[in-house]
Amino acid sequence: MKIKIKNFLFVCFLLFFLILSFRYSCEKKKLQTVDYKKKSITGRIKNKIQKYKEKKLILITDITNINERYSSFLHILNTEGNYISKIINILSPDDIHKINYCLYDGLIIILDILNDKIVEILKASYLKLFIDKKKHIFFSLNNVIGKNAVHYLNEINISVHGNSSYVNDYFNNIVIKNDDKEKEINIKKRNKQKEFFTNQIISNTPITSIKNNILFKGTAHSVLLKEKYFLEVLTCTRTCLLYDKNDQVIKRQKQGTDLLLISAIQLENNSRIVFSSSTEIFSDYFFNIHNANKQFTYELIKWNLKKSGIIRYNNFKFYKDINQDKSNNTFFINDFVNMSIDLYHLKNNFWIPYKNNNIQIQISKIHIISRTFLNTYKSINNPTYYTNFQLPKEHGIYKLQIYYLNKGYNILNLEYSIPIRTLLHYDKNKKVKFKNYPFYFYIYLSLIYFILFILIILFDNSYLGSNKEQHPKEKLQ
Repeated sequence: MKIKIKNFLFVCFLLFFLILSFRYSCEKKKLQTVDYKKKSITGRIKNKIQKYKEKKLILITDITNINERYSSFLHILNTEGNYISKIINILSPDDIHKINYCLYDGLIIILDILNDKIVEILKASYLKLFIDKKKHIFFSLNNVIGKNAVHYLNEINISVHGNSSYVNDYFNNIVIKNDDKEKEINIKKRNKQKEFFTNQIISNTPITSIKNNILFKGTAHSVLLKEKYFLEVLTCTRTCLLYDKNDQVIKRQKQGTDLLLISAIQLENNSRIVFSSSTEIFSDYFFNIHNANKQFTYELIKWNLKKSGIIRYNNFKFYKDINQDKSNNTFFINDFVNMSIDLYHLKNNFWIPYKNNNIQIQISKIHIISRTFLNTYKSINNPTYYTNFQLPKEHGIYKLQIYYLNKGYNILNLEYSIPIRTLLHYDKNKKVKFKNYPFYFYIYLSLIYFILFILIILFDNSYLGSNKEQHPKEKLQ
């Protein structure tokens, strides 16, 4: 009985481990080769993939007059093929968990306060359903109250600094400058005035191209994941501090540029989550005061809904060198081979050739054998990456892999299996090295001697004559 219980517990533990291991595992794609004569498509290509064109969204909020205060934000969500199919007030009697998440491509959560009451209604398990199915989540809030609310955010890998806390920078909240209208709006410095400017915006990514200051009001957070899975889209300035609900500086927490305001998370399964420590910055009031907030929000939502920062491949070719038979798909040890692949990225609903010099391929069996950078052509319109290399000296099945992770782009994990054979004496069109000729000479010579030996045995009847001569003598005796 005890043995059965132990076996049952072992099986349960194994299943639990597998679920944790593969829950957000990276989606591997096995490459299929095309004819080496097939030409690449150069220049821009109009996007015709439906999942990158239209998004059906569901919006959950606790703000009663959201259509009035956030009309511009809602308009951004309803442009370029995206549309909000359903708006739910979280404080209404409707049961959110009865809504089928499979009907929607993304979840938008706009909250003023995240407290224990909202946590009971909107459970973290509901958000994880969207993450598991590689759907999009946009989450923003102004304030966090209660331990349950803090633990709730921890379940989705977010940690808010302090309870009812907020960030402020008194050196940057006195004057609001509007560059478009070229005028300055003075704001009186009061204890309750918590708006400030920050210019710590992420750069060199497809998330946003905004370089102007962003007007912010809210709290700060951090992401409980490895650095490769999230990006610090917007952070505080050097003079920014974290305050508690009594307007006292929280000294034990992070300060300055370490305070994260908006983060972009992309997991191994390429699901995207945008978390903002402020909902106010998306309001009409902030959009009207500072136009850069509106443009910043527009680009941020485009990235969140996978309208930008997407890389896809085409025309994978793997063939032998020019001096060898390309039509023969059999690869032998020490063969010279060529590899090429076309890469495009999505921008403004067009697939544009992706140009970068940091893409690698690796050949591995049990361990990594070689790693090589891919070359590109000088032409901007050419999407092809290529390289050539020599196959390993040992036979076996090798794996060619392209694992590419660049900030702001989806993760590429491409694999191709290469079966490699050793040279055999009956393989055609294979030159034998001079030092191996004695080996083949003795093989054929032994074969000739073996045939002669068989022929001699079959046709040699001399022993029959000797038997006939002895037969009469035996009779005389």
